Amino acid sequence: MFHNDFVKSLFHWKSSDALLTEQFRTLRPQVPTMYLAIIINMVFLAFVSAPDLGNAVFITPALITLAIAGRMIVLWRSRDAIMTATVPEMRALMNTTLVAAGIVAIGLVTWTEIIQRSDMEARAYVALFTALCTISTACCLSSLPLAAYIVIGLGTVPISLSLIMAGDIMLASMGANILLIAPLIGAKIHGQHMRLRHMVETRSVIAAEKRKANELAYHDALTGLANRRAFLNEIARASAAQPPMTVAMGMIDLDGFKIINDTYGHHIGDALLVEAARRFRQVNLGDALIARLGGDEFAVLLRDVVTLEEARDRIAQLGRVFDQPFTVGTHVLRLRASIGMAQDVTQADTSLALIARADLAMYEAKRDRSPEIRLFTPDMEAMYRRRLLVEQALASSEENDLIVLHYQPVIDAATGRIIAFEALARWTHPTLGVISPAEFIPLAEQAGMTRAMTMHLLSLALDAASHWPDTIGLSFNLSGAELNSPTMAEQILALIKRQGFDPGRLSIEVTETALLGDFAAARSALSILQRGGVRILLDDFGAGYASIGYLRELHFDGIKLDGSLISSLMDSPSARDLLVGVLHLCNAIGAPVTAEMVESAAQHELLRTLGVQKLQGYFLSRPLTEEQALLACDRDHRLAASAAKSSVVLFDTRAVRHVA
Repeated sequence: MFHNDFVKSLFHWKSSDALLTEQFRTLRPQVPTMYLAIIINMVFLAFVSAPDLGNAVFITPALITLAIAGRMIVLWRSRDAIMTATVPEMRALMNTTLVAAGIVAIGLVTWTEIIQRSDMEARAYVALFTALCTISTACCLSSLPLAAYIVIGLGTVPISLSLIMAGDIMLASMGANILLIAPLIGAKIHGQHMRLRHMVETRSVIAAEKRKANELAYHDALTGLANRRAFLNEIARASAAQPPMTVAMGMIDLDGFKIINDTYGHHIGDALLVEAARRFRQVNLGDALIARLGGDEFAVLLRDVVTLEEARDRIAQLGRVFDQPFTVGTHVLRLRASIGMAQDVTQADTSLALIARADLAMYEAKRDRSPEIRLFTPDMEAMYRRRLLVEQALASSEENDLIVLHYQPVIDAATGRIIAFEALARWTHPTLGVISPAEFIPLAEQAGMTRAMTMHLLSLALDAASHWPDTIGLSFNLSGAELNSPTMAEQILALIKRQGFDPGRLSIEVTETALLGDFAAARSALSILQRGGVRILLDDFGAGYASIGYLRELHFDGIKLDGSLISSLMDSPSARDLLVGVLHLCNAIGAPVTAEMVESAAQHELLRTLGVQKLQGYFLSRPLTEEQALLACDRDHRLAASAAKSSVVLFDTRAVRHVA
């Protein structure tokens, strides 16, 4: 072991940066001592040798003393630079020290020649001073082992051999003594150096562990972004800055991430988060801090914001990274970001308060499905408290049972007959009052409760529809959370079979938004349902930019027009022309059209004239309770049996509105 370490220290003297720095720090104060020891020994060697060699022997010590003095002056003048030397500069200075050690060793060898021309007593003194000079110089160079070995080797071996061969027992004994002691000194220096190396390596390991611990403490392990602790600390620092600065922060939540994570597994979800973080880092936001606070929630902190518009524009750049889909393995996935923003201009907000305000604004953006950044306003706090109460109510199975279904008739425009009911969830809470589906369904999706709720409500709807005439169908809405689930379609078909319901009477309505999460998964689920006999309707057609693409990629059994197309029908000729174009498109693909939000007699008559096949809206009937829907079915059957003209039947269907 000693042999291997010695060889390494001898031939691999170019140390690591950490070891080199420690060697340099240890060697620097030893250099003056080494130079002084060399001068003292050379002067006394000159005095001892002068009787035999004359006064000329003082020339060499004088020149060396001058050279050393000059070197010391240079080192003294450059002491500040040496104190702050870089690693390459340290390495250069150490190389200079190696050269100096070699020169000293060569100088010591020259005294071997002096021994040959001196008397016995002088030879003993020369050997003594040379040994002392060698030992002192080697000890001073112990932090640079190669230099010390050079001095020991050239300073002891030649002179020891010269003494041994001098023919005198005293000198031979002295030479043998020096020759035996020299390796021991070398071994001591080697051991000291190995302890130094071990200390540096241990220190480096500890420093690396500290850096790793710091990295884990202040960085997200998955994405490499700053974590919540680092983000909170940075907000506190920025808020306490003097002079005061205005800080703004944005909260970013990835819409659709939970569905994808639950559907495809955490490895796909993690890959999405890593890619989102990579895209965030590519956005040039100056000294902004981007962090992952947890789950699919990210945040950005802007320091020293000049204007609100500037902050909004900079944060909006992060939202635009989701314009392009994410490719993970064989999956092409789309995400959308809901972004909320809060600003602190007074430095009165704590870190948690600023995050809470940005979080409230973000949830407002998520609730409205708005692509725009929502800025915090004070009234959001009251809405946030209500949101928490609704979430708590959703989590309660007892209060969950208060969610019931109402059924809105879908009317055949030609005959006025009821041909289907759309099941609509309604929730009236004892303390919170009426909670609209637009409020509680997104919260249920975020909490992962939509699957159980969907299956429960679908079971109720199938049970109610089983009491209607077989000619009347049931329409049921399916959200993106269920549509992207690989097992939901099979569960729906199994439920239909268990309840003995004709799948041809069930229509599943899906929106463009539901198709955005994972189009491939949605297409697979819809295909499974259609193969099982269920009809698929595209809801809110015309509300988005991608509907025509969906019509090309998927086969729909019917199209439901978005209410915005109907509401502007009477006031806008261009809206009427657009509707005509949409109807031609739907007729071309053989998909019957249903117009929603029919709210006036004029709209009703115009839609019939344009050839819309099915109508739905408050003008015809409000959503009905289960009992009212059953009465409407009976009334519809009686009116159809007694009516002599289809037009009379058509207008008599308005009596359905008075059932409620």
